[in-house]
This record gives sequence, structure tokens and C-alpha cells, in this order.
Amino acid sequence: MYIQYRGFSLGATSRIYAYQVLDPPQGTREFTVNVQNDAFRLPPLKIQDGPGMCYARLKQELDCETIESPVETHLRITQSDIQGYIEKTYPKPVKKWGAGAHS
Repeated sequence: MYIQYRGFSLGATSRIYAYQVLDPPQGTREFTVNVQNDAFRLPPLKIQDGPGMCYARLKQELDCETIESPVETHLRITQSDIQGYIEKTYPKPVKKWGAGAHS
């Protein structure tokens, strides 16, 4: 399976990211993933994160797909998706105990 990012379009309140999935058994399929513009106002998420975050969501859906439960062609990014992406992409630094630190 090959997932190709095809670009985005702007809606009134969201960005719509387009992907084409090439899958030999099923052929070529088109998907869109919608992200509300407000999502990009939450630091540290940036506009540049949009394609990667949407790709990750689509890939997750495709990995769980079955014949009985195909992936919807239009997906939406949820607050949970955003939080998971931020935690994975922008992990909090691990505190290191310096010399002279006491337990």
C-alpha cells in the first residue's frame, strides 16, 4: 500500500487534506481528512503539521480496515488525534538530575 499526499484546500472553517491510496488488491482510492482551523492555534501544533497528522490518522484507519469495515473516504481529526500527534511529535523533555541533586 502506498499513501500519497495530494495537497489541501481551504474551507470556511477548516483545511481539507487530500490523499490517494494505491493498494494493488483494491486499486486506487481517494480520501480526505478535515482539520478545523482552530486546531492550529494550539501550541505547539503548526500549520506544517497538518499533512503529517492527517497522514498518521489515515494510516491508522487503513491499518485497521477490514472487508466488513472499510475506511470512510472523508475523515475528521478529533481533539484526541491532535493530542496524540502532539505527544508523539513534540515530547516533553525528560528531566535530568544534575550533579549535586538530592533524592
